[in-house]
Amino acid sequence: MSSAPEIRLGVAGLGGMGMVHAGNARALPGARLVAVAAAREGRAEEVGAELGIDACSYDELFGRNDVDAVVVAARSVDHAEVATSVLEAGKHLFLEKPGATTLAGHERLRAAARPGLVVQPGYQRRFDEGYAEARRLVEEGAIGEPLVVLATSRDMDWPEVELPSDTGGFLLDMAVHDYDVACWFLPVEVTAVRQARVYPELEALGDLDNALVTIRFANGGMAVTHVSRTCAYGHDVRCEIVGSEGSVFVGETGAGLVTAAERPRYPQDFRERFADAYREELAAFVAACRGEPQRGASIETTVARWRSESPPVQVPSPASRARWAATGPGPSGPAWGQVLQ
Repeated sequence: MSSAPEIRLGVAGLGGMGMVHAGNARALPGARLVAVAAAREGRAEEVGAELGIDACSYDELFGRNDVDAVVVAARSVDHAEVATSVLEAGKHLFLEKPGATTLAGHERLRAAARPGLVVQPGYQRRFDEGYAEARRLVEEGAIGEPLVVLATSRDMDWPEVELPSDTGGFLLDMAVHDYDVACWFLPVEVTAVRQARVYPELEALGDLDNALVTIRFANGGMAVTHVSRTCAYGHDVRCEIVGSEGSVFVGETGAGLVTAAERPRYPQDFRERFADAYREELAAFVAACRGEPQRGASIETTVARWRSESPPVQVPSPASRARWAATGPGPSGPAWGQVLQ
């Protein structure tokens, strides 16, 4: 049994993902869920009573001496403000994607990080068994030099056009996962083609239902991702990494025609598809809080992706982050290698 101390967790934000993380935290070895908080009046009390734990405001949660780490799953537009408050309170931070809805918000998070505090963005695909195995094969050279990433994320058909205005939009809410795994597989210039064809009403809301994004990497590699909220047959997430000597495929369901009436069994939403990955990413966060090496995504990689929407930028590699850890402060701000591996 590990001699590392138990990590006492709080959850801020109790929508769909907040409840997923709260449920996982209760069953996680080495951690204990202490309290929950929510912006919506009465929500924290409702969930606290259901789980048998304390309910409080955000400020009360961040100020508690019996909370070591906070999982932030608030509204996307509030992520930067809430997460910055967590870091300023000296708590470890697990932050659901997107880290912020603007580059300025991401920079604010980066500036708020402190040496010794773990900061882990919530990109659960890195902890999915299939994606992790694909990464291992790529690193071992099983496909030669990785050249192209082809990613698909198709969510179930969305009958309500009135989408929440606080998600940051389709590309921030969903396609960020594909950006993350593309940068994970290839050691960035981003081009996006977007449309609202099935639900044209989304255009008036500044959002869309389908998008095709291409990414170019400094080593000549490319990534193409299709994201959709109009998938009639289920939650279809796939990824192929094409190399000079072969390919590795994640999430293959077999060839053939797929229709809404007659189809193979697909997960019906992202929580079902990535249930194990959500548990594993929170376990990795707790392990990092207890002193083990961090395995998740990093804030500097997230900031670099945001910057890539303007001039191309270099995404820090794991090796460069290790060098930062060995030499002290990174290119700007604190010693990132001590905080984010």
